[in-house]
Order: sequence, then structure tokens, then C-alpha cells
Amino acid sequence: MLVLLSACDRFSLQSKALQRTLHEQQQQADMLSGHLCRAVEMNNFDSIWHYSQADNSILCYIDKGRQLVYWSNAWLSASERTMRQVHDQWHFAQWDNAQGICKRVSIGDYSILMAIPIKYDYSVTSPMLHNFFIAPFRGEEEWQLTYRQGSDDSMPIYSYDGLYLFSINKTAEPTLANRNDEVIENFSYQAILATDQQGQASAKAKLRMYYIITGLLIGILLFVAVISLVKYRGFRRMKLGGKFQMVLTPLVLVILLSIFMLSVEYIQRLFVETQQLRLRKKAQYVQMALQNMYFWDLGLSSANTPSLNIDLRDMSFVYETDIHVYDLNGRLIGTSAPQLFDMGLLPKHVAPEPFFSGNTMMVQHEQIGKVRYLSAYTEFINGNYAKIGYVALPHFISRSEMTTHVENFMVKLLPLYIILLLVAILIVWGISHMITSSLGVVSEQLKKYHLGEKGEHIDYEFSDEVGEIVTQYNQMMDALAESTERLTRSEREMAWRTMARQVAHEINNPLTPMKLTLQQLQRTKGTERFDDYFNHSTELLIDQIDNLSHIAQSFSSFAKMPEVNPTKVDVAAKLHAFITMMRNNPSDIPIRYVGPEHGVMAMADAEQITQVFTNIVRNAFQAMEGRPDSDIIIILKKANKKTIEAEGLNPDKQWIKISFSDNGPGIPAEMQEKVFVPNFTTKNTGAGLGMPISKNIVEGSGGKICFQTSEKGTTFFVYLQKK
Repeated sequence: MLVLLSACDRFSLQSKALQRTLHEQQQQADMLSGHLCRAVEMNNFDSIWHYSQADNSILCYIDKGRQLVYWSNAWLSASERTMRQVHDQWHFAQWDNAQGICKRVSIGDYSILMAIPIKYDYSVTSPMLHNFFIAPFRGEEEWQLTYRQGSDDSMPIYSYDGLYLFSINKTAEPTLANRNDEVIENFSYQAILATDQQGQASAKAKLRMYYIITGLLIGILLFVAVISLVKYRGFRRMKLGGKFQMVLTPLVLVILLSIFMLSVEYIQRLFVETQQLRLRKKAQYVQMALQNMYFWDLGLSSANTPSLNIDLRDMSFVYETDIHVYDLNGRLIGTSAPQLFDMGLLPKHVAPEPFFSGNTMMVQHEQIGKVRYLSAYTEFINGNYAKIGYVALPHFISRSEMTTHVENFMVKLLPLYIILLLVAILIVWGISHMITSSLGVVSEQLKKYHLGEKGEHIDYEFSDEVGEIVTQYNQMMDALAESTERLTRSEREMAWRTMARQVAHEINNPLTPMKLTLQQLQRTKGTERFDDYFNHSTELLIDQIDNLSHIAQSFSSFAKMPEVNPTKVDVAAKLHAFITMMRNNPSDIPIRYVGPEHGVMAMADAEQITQVFTNIVRNAFQAMEGRPDSDIIIILKKANKKTIEAEGLNPDKQWIKISFSDNGPGIPAEMQEKVFVPNFTTKNTGAGLGMPISKNIVEGSGGKICFQTSEKGTTFFVYLQKK
């Protein structure tokens, strides 16, 4: 019930829309009728053509008495009686090949008939000519137009002035009772009258295969593009080669597709132009043949029809085309296929363009229903070259014929374009790889370069923009090597100066109390206090001498520090063994460990990595000395992606993270930048070389060491490459 109600509502809405469109057409037709009346009154027949061609969906016919003197179109077929019925208001009309409404206006000796066809109504069974509404009207093919009204299944249509015109019957099924299934022997309209469509199955199969290949190729390209965009999280983060491919590949695809579409369009246009040229030549041959046959005739009339039909019939087999002949008034006199006119496919007067334009030879497009075809027109001349009529040669270019022609062309062209697309993609990818590989060499060399080393030159034989970059890179490496050498000498000299000052300072500190002690011994010599003070002084001198020895040993260790030799080391085992040993510290500060006891492999110096742990933990012990509830927590785990990005580590590698946390007083803000500076210390003893040595060991292993500090404690982080 809901479906039926919905169908009824749709039928009602479409009918009302058709009525609104019809009202617009009526008003335009009345306006056009007024223009034509004024042109006829002023005897200005030149403007009639201009006005009548303004709207192809409105047809006009002008009679003078019983003679048709003007018509705007030549596809509406009707008997003279139907066309001459006098009505001064819009009314429903049933023509031979259409249904619609018309209105006649009289002005002096002339009468103007305005016709608005609404629906084609051909009496042939061809599926290409089934009933359907004429543009701009819209409707269903099953809808029938009838003058009868009152049916429950019909919708009445009224004129814009309120007069009843016709009804639309939506329940009527298309009937073939009056359809003509007769086989007509003709050449031009066989494609229209045929009930089957011919084509080349093999060409369609090949085209289908080529379309599938092209679709798969484009689908693969789209898939690769989407994967690349997802991988790099957008176009901007994509590598340069990928950007080249992402931009140039669609550009090549669009260019090839555009060229292919233009080629197909050109072939279609060339096919039509070739048919037009052949039709012109046929028209010339037919014109000369008819001139010879009717050499002495001074005019054409209905008396010539029997013999002319026989002659045109014979000529149609010779030239393989239908031939129609019209007299000087544009009326049909003879034809090789009279059934076409009897069935209402064609009207019995010539097309207006060749009749009113005065062109001696022309080829134009005409239409039967929705089917367009070509017709050639030429003058019918006698032996004295006097015009006695018109000759028309219709030639229907069937859509299947054109489609077959284009498909055969596409079958030959598509493989070439697929190959060109593949070659273009390979060239684009090859060029992008060539460009980016050259830049990649520069990038790899920069990654391998370490400050203080001599950079290797890059060989590039082309003198393009990349070649200029390579040249600048080579020059920069030379300049950087020279600058590095000068800087190294300067830093070495500065280091020796700093070291000398530091050594002098560290040695001078214990020398002062030693000198004072010796002077005091000299003053107490020979007194009773000498023996007591001697023992105290010797202990003080021994402590200061030990301090000097420790200072000398620290500087010696820093100067003789071996090079870092990173290898694959079980860092978890090393760390667990170190913690086990350090838990028995004299300060009894507890050390907690979170992490595996073994099995975590990383790149580190197997001999020196324990020294890093020792320096960090020893500093923590000294920072928490004398503080209650002292505690050290050591955690070993894998570094996450966020941490790697935050610390500026290489995201293409895996990293382990070792954290040493204490609850000491923290490092003052003014001293934080000097933690890894040699000879810096906040303690009364030591040379301040522990953390610089630790940094050298970690960074020499390819890792990183850093710290975070606050009033609640300090945490040192050691990052090593996981293996």
C-alpha cells in the first residue's frame, strides 16, 4: 500500500511539473506567434527565420490560403487536413509521429500554426523509437496521452489559461496493435528499423581486458600513494623522491588520459566528416544522373511521381542510398522508399534549411526521435541547369557502426597507451631515483662525517644543480678539514693551558697547609710542645701528600684514558653485578633495581661501562651523605618512541634507557651547565673528572647521557643502542 501510494504521489508530482513546463512553452509560443504576426504584417519574411529558430521545441507553419509557404522544422509528419484545422485556442493534436498541442492564428491571407510536440509516437517497433517524451518534457515511457478524461488512472493537463488539453494515463501499457513490423527495403534507415544491435564481441572483450589492466594499474598506483602518505604522515614529511613520484605520476596519467580522450573524439569527428564527404559525392553523382534522365523537364508535379519513384528505386540500388525528390514548393514528389513517409518517419515536405537558405549543396544533421542522422541536399536541375526541384539523400550513421569503428580504434590504441603509461612511470621513478640517490650520497656522507675527521669527496660527473651541490659539499669538506685542524691545535693549546692552571691550583691547595705546618714545627723546635705537635703535624702532612697523590693519579687517568671500543654487551648483567657489589657500601644507602638481570644487549665498552655506573652512583652517595632516608633507584627498560623523539635520538634504531635516581638536594641551577665540564667539582676532594669521563665513554659508544634535577633529587639517564 505504501509503495502504491508513493507511486501515485510521484505520478502526480511529475504530472504537475510537466504542466508547469507546458505553460512556459505555451507562453513562449504565444510570444513567438506575436513576433511572426508582426513580421507577416510588415512583409518582413527575413525576420521570420530568425524568430522561428529561437526555440527548437516549438514548431511553426505558415500557410497562405491552402499553400504551405514556411515551416520551421521538417520532422513533424501530419496530413494536410490535420495541419489545416482551424482553432484559435490551444488544443490537443495527434500527428502521424507525435502527440502534442497546437494553436492556429489567422492574419489576413496568412495563418500561423504553432505546434508544441510533447511525446513521440512512431508506428514502428524499433526499440530506438519507442514512445518517450520530447525535451524539455519529462515522463515515463508507459504514459499515454489521450483526449479522453475522467479515468481514475489519468491526470488531466490544462492550459495556462485554464482550458483542458489532454490527460495522462499512467496505467496504460504500450500497445503494439498499430505498430508496423513490415520489413522496409531501404539503405539509410536500416539501423533505426532494425530490432537488434550488431557489434564485435571480440573487440568488446579486448577492451574489457584493457580496461581491467588499466584499472588495476591505477589501483596499484593509488594504493602505493595511500601507503606512502600514511607511512610518512602526510605529503610534507615524504622523502624528495616520493614527492617527485607523487606529483609527476598523476600528471603523466592525466596527460595520457587527456590525449587518449582527444584521440577518440578526433576519430569520431573524422568518421562523421568522412561520411559527410562521401554523402556529398553521392549527392553530386545523383544530381548528374537525374539531370541526364530529366534533361528536358521544365518542372516536377504529381504526374512525375510513378515514373520518378521507379527511377529513384533503381538509382538507390546503384548508389546504395535512399533518394527523395521535392518540387519547387518543397512538397514530396518522388522517393525510393515511400513506406518511410507512410509510416510517419518523415514528413512530406523538405527540410527548411536547404529550401529557404538558397544553398545549392549542403549536408546537415537531422533527427528522428532521439536518433540523429545526416542528410545531403542538392538542387534538381534539368539540361539547361534550371532548378526544377530538390534532391535529398539521407544517410544514417548508426551508433553501433560508430561505436564499432571507435572500439576497433581503441583496441589498437589502448595497448600503446598502457605501454606508454608504464614506460612513463618507470622514467619518472628512474629520474626521481637518480636525483635523490645523488642527494642521498651527500646525506650519507654527512651522516658518516665526524668532527675532526677528513670528509671524503663525492664523485658526480653531471654539471646540473645536484652537481653544484656536490661541488659545494667537496669544497666545504676541504674548508672544514682545514678549519678543524686549526681548531684542534687551538683547543689542544687551550687545554694544556687550562690543565696547567688546574694542576697548579690543585697542587697549590695542599702546599699551603703543608708550609704552615712545617713553619710551626720550626717554631716549636726545642720546646716542650714539639713532640706532641710533631705527631699531629706528620699526620696532617701525610694526608696532604695522599691528596697530592690522588690529584696526580686523577690527572694521569684522564690523560691516559683509553679510546672507547663499543661492542655488543649484556648491559643488564653488567648493571646487576655492579649493583650487587655497591649494595655493601660504607654509607649503608639502599640501592633498588628495577629491570632484568641479564639478556639486554646493547652497544657499549665492556671494560669502561662499569666506570660510568660507578661515577654516577658515587656522586649520588656523596650528594646524600648525612641525609636521612637516603635512597637510590636504578631502572633499566626499553626507550619508547616519545622519549626517543624528545631526546633527539635516531628514530630508526632501538634504544635502552638506564635511569639513576637519588633523593639528594639536587644540583644548583648555576652549576648544572658545568656538570660534564672537566675539572669541575662541588666537592672538597677530587679533580672533577668523573662525569666528563663518563660522558666520553657513553657518547663514544654511540649513546647519550643527560640528567634532570630538582630540590627533591637528581636523575641521570644513560641511553645506549639496543642490539
